[in-house]
Amino acid sequence: MFSVPQRADAVLEVNLNAVQANFQTVSAMVGPHVRIAAVVKNDAYGLGIVEITRALVAAGCDLFFVGTLQEAVVLRSSKIGAAVAVFYDEFTRLKKYYQSSLIIPVVNNRSELDTISGAGEEQTYFLNVETGFSRSGLTFDEVRKIYLSGTFKRHPPAVVLSHLACSDRVADAMNALQRNRFQAISDLLKPARCSLAASAGIWLGKAFHFDIVRVGSALYGLNNAGIQPNPLQPVVKLQAKILDIRNVSKGEAVGYGATFRTVRNSRIAILGIGYKHGLPRASGNKISVRVAGYLAPLVGRMSMECTAVDVTDVPEAVCVPAVSVELLGENFTPNDLAAAAHAYAPEVLMRLAAGCTRRYLHEPSAPQSVKN
Repeated sequence: MFSVPQRADAVLEVNLNAVQANFQTVSAMVGPHVRIAAVVKNDAYGLGIVEITRALVAAGCDLFFVGTLQEAVVLRSSKIGAAVAVFYDEFTRLKKYYQSSLIIPVVNNRSELDTISGAGEEQTYFLNVETGFSRSGLTFDEVRKIYLSGTFKRHPPAVVLSHLACSDRVADAMNALQRNRFQAISDLLKPARCSLAASAGIWLGKAFHFDIVRVGSALYGLNNAGIQPNPLQPVVKLQAKILDIRNVSKGEAVGYGATFRTVRNSRIAILGIGYKHGLPRASGNKISVRVAGYLAPLVGRMSMECTAVDVTDVPEAVCVPAVSVELLGENFTPNDLAAAAHAYAPEVLMRLAAGCTRRYLHEPSAPQSVKN
């Protein structure tokens, strides 16, 4: 029996220094009196929960939100001592795991709150309240009834939080409506700390910051609110190797459906990246890559494992098989790719991270690790 070396045609490089820099940028924006919690759910948007969290701890972050209890346990097992809260994983059924690992549950309904009440005063929890997202959390009427029962006096939440539905649209009236609803609940409960804004909500102003902002996509360089000039550093660089160079005569079709035909005798490079790696199929005929600094357009519909690029105008000396070309970087970001493909930037990032080989860059050292 023998093992075959793994081929890494498509590589997503993650710059941990850029993640730290984005954390510091957000910190400067909200000021010293607002705590920054990092959202590292779903494997830190696919970029690696342990690697990202360790970089953020080194940058000064001391509170993390994850999606599931399993992710929280991974952080605990990695000896990360910061506070960890779980957005969605029922405390009612899994209470003993939360308590044994000192993990904070986010309470999303009355049943979970009743379990908290039965767990004793020592159980720290965060309370999620519904202000207009209609996804999870207690409504104002539920909060008021529970408040009148004395439950919150006996077992107060450490943090009350909610989530904005339209924070990426600064002028949307929904933002003010949700803030007013959140403020009403906060005035009633008077919790130790409040948290309303996530990444895009930071740019809505200090009235939305409260005590804690929960930052996810912005840490990973995603400018979902479209703020210009963009204050965030790009975190990922996507590269793919040239597998082959083909000479294609004028008028010939390239790819499925013959959506592209050459208008001259052309050189077509075949890249080792396709939609199986997470590259949006809709980006065919819409974006360009960089080959040694030269722009070259994607042509035709991409395949599962490969994509065609017109390199006719790229010098042959720098465009040969095994050379890596850049699809994402400082000049073309996941937000740009998402816009070209009419997709959502966090989804694009997560699909690429899942489909490509990940490498970590932390200056001044070389890339640190490889993970599929």
